[in-house]
Amino acid sequence: MIRRSTALTLAILAISACGQSPLADMGQRSSRWVNEPTVATTTTIPTTIPLVTSAEELIWFNDDLGAPIGVEPATVVAQVFARREGDRFIQASRAEIAVALGGISFPTRVPPLVSHVTSQLVIENSGVISDNPSAAFGFWTAEPYSRSRSVAQSVVLRVSLDPSAAEEVRNLDVEASCGRFIDTTTDSCEIEDLDGGPMWVLRSNAGTTMIWFDGNYRYEMFGRPFVAVEALRQSAASMAPLEDSLLDSA
Repeated sequence: MIRRSTALTLAILAISACGQSPLADMGQRSSRWVNEPTVATTTTIPTTIPLVTSAEELIWFNDDLGAPIGVEPATVVAQVFARREGDRFIQASRAEIAVALGGISFPTRVPPLVSHVTSQLVIENSGVISDNPSAAFGFWTAEPYSRSRSVAQSVVLRVSLDPSAAEEVRNLDVEASCGRFIDTTTDSCEIEDLDGGPMWVLRSNAGTTMIWFDGNYRYEMFGRPFVAVEALRQSAASMAPLEDSLLDSA
């Protein structure tokens, strides 16, 4: 016991000789060994992808078919009908369509990635333009017909001559109803405002269809499921005379 007491006394004296607080930095040393983990971080610059882009740079697949031979719509229709190969949907340039269907409009803004447009006049066996539809435009994200329509053709715009229905819609006494256009494939229907007139928005498993009237024409824009509905809205709101696009490309 005397030896243990002596040893303990010597140890205390030795520690005291090192300073007044020899154990004060023990916690500090451990904190220098065990630090908070450093997490590597990166700064991401947000990128905004536009819902629509200008239609001015679109490649019109059928523009090489040429301009109309005459200025009379009937002459142009006969010119297009002469190249028919069995289908009512006949490839036609936008210049031909602009003359054959005076006052027809086309979007000035289109969904992103659309690069090409196909255009057809729809002509019956009798040689007259069909009422439903009268013209059709395909919006492609690749060279037309080089890939499947379900993959590369993102939007289809059909235009029909429908003056009687257009007059009904312009009549303020006639209330717009979804019953005019829904069918068994329609999952939902809403009626929105487009430039002061009704626009029907129909949704199904196949995609979204927007329908509206302008002048004597009925426009039906169909977008596949991967096309944003808001992009279709903005395209529909950007309609301008098709002949204007010819001036822009001149």
